[in-house]
Amino acid sequence: MTLDLKKQIYEGFSRHAIAMTGHDEKFDPVAFIANDKECFAGAIVAELFWGALHIKYIYVEDGYRGKGIGSHLMEYALKYGRDKKCPFAFVETMSFQALDFYRKVGFELEFTRSGYKHGTSFHYLQKTL
Repeated sequence: MTLDLKKQIYEGFSRHAIAMTGHDEKFDPVAFIANDKECFAGAIVAELFWGALHIKYIYVEDGYRGKGIGSHLMEYALKYGRDKKCPFAFVETMSFQALDFYRKVGFELEFTRSGYKHGTSFHYLQKTL
């Protein structure tokens, strides 16, 4: 997909949202980055989505896992959501990714969709802010 096509689609989504609700709630994502002596250690990307906080991505480099960096990054993102008056945060994760991490930082499992290839599932979680 080209950038022009992607732009055209998202502009169409925006026009439709405004026509249906009077609002377009699309915001640019924000990123919080963790570095260690100028080396990338990890990052979290979050986005305001219709009044809620969507945790889009969180990643911690292998050598930095288990040291609290992910939890620290998540706190920055959740504070951002609270500052923006979001009532909750939500995230999606595959069964081989970070379900235990999200539960550890207070997210609750809402729904699991099974049936993906290689015996995997997709989990949907939320956390009240």
